[in-house]
Amino acid sequence: MRSSQRYRTVSRSPDTATAMGCSVRCIRPCNTVGPFIQPPCKPRAVKRRNCLLVAKSLGLAALAGCLETDSEPSSESVTASTSGSTDGDEGTSRSEPTDSAPTDTVAGTPAATIGAYFQAVSTEDTDALRDTLHSESPFVDTVEAGEVVFPETNTADDFDPDTAETVGTDPTVEAVLEFEAASFVFDEASLESVLTTNSGVLVEAAAEPTNLAQGKTWIVLPESGEWRVFWVGRRPDIPDTPSDVFDEPIEDTDNDVVESVDWDYDQETDGAVANVAWVRVNLTDAPGLDAETVRVESTIEGWETELSGGEDELNGWAGSWANVALHEDGDQLVVTAISGDTETVVHRVHYEPES
Repeated sequence: MRSSQRYRTVSRSPDTATAMGCSVRCIRPCNTVGPFIQPPCKPRAVKRRNCLLVAKSLGLAALAGCLETDSEPSSESVTASTSGSTDGDEGTSRSEPTDSAPTDTVAGTPAATIGAYFQAVSTEDTDALRDTLHSESPFVDTVEAGEVVFPETNTADDFDPDTAETVGTDPTVEAVLEFEAASFVFDEASLESVLTTNSGVLVEAAAEPTNLAQGKTWIVLPESGEWRVFWVGRRPDIPDTPSDVFDEPIEDTDNDVVESVDWDYDQETDGAVANVAWVRVNLTDAPGLDAETVRVESTIEGWETELSGGEDELNGWAGSWANVALHEDGDQLVVTAISGDTETVVHRVHYEPES
């Protein structure tokens, strides 16, 4: 589990939104992971590094919202996408994958499959894109639902097969779950079922260009005698001592943007997310600084949420909040005010659990 293009918006049902006092919509970043609102007060939250409608599939409580409103939570439904999950309320299981052949009998190369993926994206051909995916890929449901957000520019030339590098073979469950956002996308049992029956490879290549994921390490698995994309993510890059890379603290002493930080906040995850600490950042309802967007992030764990009113509305984020995951060994919480191309860090504090 561990940031940009645009994200797709998907309504979240009340059981996952939980009572937060405003209607909630999940917003998945175009180049990452995550989510989470478009309430009447209009803040938009995007958690960039946790892929694929994770709130529904993992039972996460809402991760961002309005501090005060009389609106009811949205009653619209959301389809979750996880490996080995069932679709919708009918309990219809995804079709079982066919047995994979040994990798020495698989046609083509992993790089060629990734190239076909980029070609399908460049032509916005969802059928061709689906053909590049492994049947157990968490991308399948999103592609089949027609919810892929394609980039505005042609991506066919973004991938160069000559620069693609195989950086690992036979990836293990433990190794994949160390990827940024992986623990939000997969549960250990279903991931183990896929990886133990497929001898795959890890390929370092160009970054995934749509809203399906963020990262440039491709997990490619064999299926029906051909290579297929299973997932794309980022391998972890966590320093042994997080405090070694901390920047100087900055405090929003005038509460221009940040009203308060609750270091004792307990995020409900139903056990789906482990080994992180949680903090809630409450933004002021009376801004002393004008900004179109406010970004709240943890620089070590890599959790990022953006709050805004949309359409370049000034201070649409006012009165909202965001829950942020922090690395258990230490992290840096940063709040940044954004207007146009100007970014101003207004609050930067350190989480040091042993201090």
